[in-house]
Amino acid sequence: MPTTRDVIARAARAAGILASGETLGAAEEQDCLAILQRFRNSLGVQRGTIYEDRRVTQGLTSGTRDYTIGTGGTINVVRPTWIPRAGIVLDDTVTDPIESEIAVLTTQQWALVAMKTLDALPSAIFYDHAFSTSQLGTISCYPTPNDSDQQLVLYLPMAVTGFEGLTTNYLFPPGYEDMYHYNLAERIAVEFHQTIPDDIHRLAALTLTDIKSANHRPVELRLDGSLPGVSGGQGSSSAAIERALTGV
Repeated sequence: MPTTRDVIARAARAAGILASGETLGAAEEQDCLAILQRFRNSLGVQRGTIYEDRRVTQGLTSGTRDYTIGTGGTINVVRPTWIPRAGIVLDDTVTDPIESEIAVLTTQQWALVAMKTLDALPSAIFYDHAFSTSQLGTISCYPTPNDSDQQLVLYLPMAVTGFEGLTTNYLFPPGYEDMYHYNLAERIAVEFHQTIPDDIHRLAALTLTDIKSANHRPVELRLDGSLPGVSGGQGSSSAAIERALTGV
């Protein structure tokens, strides 16, 4: 398993700023580490680079509508860029709890909710993406939970993490080590005003495309059950949103 220092040194050699057998100076190494960390962060806004959709649960408190999410928040996970799906467990004290899908409201839909303090079984959430020094977002349940045995379920695309220190070893999912190698080499070359072969650019694009293809998750097409000839409307996203907005 390579360390962050190994990843940087190999990319620096590919970029042509480091010859075989040479090592980076401390200042250059820190510059390359910053480039790598910025690149890692940029992957978090590209759906195709995210390989894990994690099911995260959070117990709800009766009368509490808002829950912070992010490292150190009430929901203590890496702050998600978006939340594609959510559910509610009606009673988490039973042996076989039942999970029902709930809506994830857009800003426009959340604005249409007239009584945001209504207490009942939540049928939707709104994710406030506000980003401050705390790096926490906020999830608002609608209606506000009225039972502390309820549990919120989130399905979160988890952004790639790591590369916080130079000596930590990393085990990469298939294809990621090559992707980091060529893409970091490309970025290091730009920062250090170094010309690199076209093959590096080609491999950087190819390896990034490969992992995006591997991370593709098919999405089931679901139709509103109110349409003629369509059944199962209560499980559709549009029906869940309609229930959230109307309370029906």
